Amino acid sequence: MDDLAQQTRAAAFRLLLKTGREVSANRIAAELGEGPSADEAELGRLGTGGRIRLSSDRHVLGSAGLSVAPAAHVLWLDSRRFWTWCAYDIVGIVGTLRADARSVSRSPASGLEIELQFDAGRAPAGPVVLFFPVDRGTVKTIDDWCSNANFFETREAALFWSAQRKIEGEVIELEEARRRGLAHWGPLLSANPGIESRYGDGDNR
Repeated sequence: MDDLAQQTRAAAFRLLLKTGREVSANRIAAELGEGPSADEAELGRLGTGGRIRLSSDRHVLGSAGLSVAPAAHVLWLDSRRFWTWCAYDIVGIVGTLRADARSVSRSPASGLEIELQFDAGRAPAGPVVLFFPVDRGTVKTIDDWCSNANFFETREAALFWSAQRKIEGEVIELEEARRRGLAHWGPLLSANPGIESRYGDGDNR
């Protein structure tokens, strides 16, 4: 993605995190100091490429993994409920925020619920792992890549599941996923350090 695309995703992410609500193109444009028409065009391109989610009225519902509309994984930051498209989003976002958080997902292997409690951005020690698919530049990141990036109850369950479906990737520990996530989500938060410590001032419950 070019610089404008990255900046747009980052601004949308920060505003979603701050407000807990869908974000208009005008508000993102104001955050970036861009004209609304230019930002609306960029949002359209990002939506088509599966990099963000847009509502029917072209407001941003999700960006950089964080969603204010129901998705595959539930994420609680204190008392504020969000969703994410993949398990990697959870570990990366929570790790970068250094947040106390709780997530609820389901293992694709068994259908069993996997609940994790994060302490200052770190997942608990245990058998739960993350399957990290190979990224071959899929057209729809949310639909194609994220649908396969999931938590599993054990390494064996993840390997069996991926082998059955012939999905390439690696099984990684949650601490390794956190380290990778810091490099991805850190720049998205750097433009507004206040969000890092307070997670915003919205009333999403």
